[in-house]
Amino acid sequence: MSKNSFIVSDETKNCFGMVVKTDGINTESFIKNPVMLYMHERKTVVGRWENLRKDGSKLIADAVFDDTTELGKSVKAQVEKGFLRSASIGIEIIDEQEINGVRTVTKSILSEISIVDIPANKNALKLCNLGGNKYLKLEVPRKIKSLHDELISLLQLDKKATDEEIINIIQDLLNLPDKATNEVENAISNGLISSEDRYNFITMARLSPTVFSSYITSEKRKNEKAINQAINQAFTEGKIRTIQQKEIYRKIGLKMGLDVISELINSISIVKPSDIIKLANNTHSKYEKEKIPTNPSERLMYYRKYNPEYLKENPEEFDKLLKSLK
Repeated sequence: MSKNSFIVSDETKNCFGMVVKTDGINTESFIKNPVMLYMHERKTVVGRWENLRKDGSKLIADAVFDDTTELGKSVKAQVEKGFLRSASIGIEIIDEQEINGVRTVTKSILSEISIVDIPANKNALKLCNLGGNKYLKLEVPRKIKSLHDELISLLQLDKKATDEEIINIIQDLLNLPDKATNEVENAISNGLISSEDRYNFITMARLSPTVFSSYITSEKRKNEKAINQAINQAFTEGKIRTIQQKEIYRKIGLKMGLDVISELINSISIVKPSDIIKLANNTHSKYEKEKIPTNPSERLMYYRKYNPEYLKENPEEFDKLLKSLK
């Protein structure tokens, strides 16, 4: 292993509480363009990765830095001097399972590998950044000759941009809604993730939007399947009576989540025909009771015609009435 070799992933649980199976990582597309990013930001190509290989549960790669850029030169120096020692993968989740109580990604596609400061996987050394999607940052400590020119460079503006235009751009960036936070809050309101895990999922959404998106898509599928099963069961039990009602409950479930729709379904009481008959028998008015014949044969005919359930639920009296006919 060369001095710039990195363990970019292994099968220990990461900061998102999941394990990524190394043998399930598809590296074919990545190898065609193995760029090295800095802190998972697409605009910061600082080199490339070579000799990507799997060694048991470990995914290993050799870093080759781009010395022609200031950032590449700086990152290389920090790595070689031991100030940066971590790398981190970005993946697209294809399949996952729960193994031994742990969410396990069994199949994935490698999309990028970054040099990072704090790893999500403590053994992989390189993955957990809490920064937002857009921020201003001077990557390389140096003396700034012109703040105006520096801001134009950082914001990638036209060289003729005025101070007013620069200020407007900065103001727009500061006022941008946090997309990751909004997506996590939406997922919580839809019952896809727990509010207790809000912080961890915001970190995931900011650090690797692809991973977060794949996770939410998977949860939506599982949630929809569970909701449909609950509604079909309620339909079978008679709690939901029509196809139109099923669709209404399904829309509520998809909007509010499985827990809400399950609670709603459980609150529906089923009134069976036999329960109605029992209630009627127990609450007969004096007039209604007088209508029941006292003659055994007539009484039997009455029950057979108007209340056959009564005879099923009272076999002894049914037997007694039959014997009276002999």
